[in-house]
Amino acid sequence: MFEKREIYRAIGELAYVIAKAGDSLRLEEKKAFMAIVEEELRFDAWAAESRFEILDEKVHPSLEHAYNEALHEFRLHKDQLTPELKEKTIKVVKKVAEACKKSEVKDFIFDRLEHDLKAL
Repeated sequence: MFEKREIYRAIGELAYVIAKAGDSLRLEEKKAFMAIVEEELRFDAWAAESRFEILDEKVHPSLEHAYNEALHEFRLHKDQLTPELKEKTIKVVKKVAEACKKSEVKDFIFDRLEHDLKAL
């Protein structure tokens, strides 16, 4: 299902934002992200992983741009964005944040994400 794949890609984009926020993206954070999405998204992890890698290796968007792009995808496919997928998004992003160096920026982004997801 195309819409669900786009939601998983948006999850990867949000994970990129949270991992990159506050400092540069380190190898440990990338490895943590990969392990977390494998565990949480299982067979659909590839969609999130590919988005994360493209952003990190090729695109290098601003955090604000990447965040807004992910939310745009959620809005486009909100009929497919079930409460379970919202919960999974929060869980993945929170685990990535916990695996990364703590910062106020990460906390702010996570709080913003929780608010924005509730509004959808």
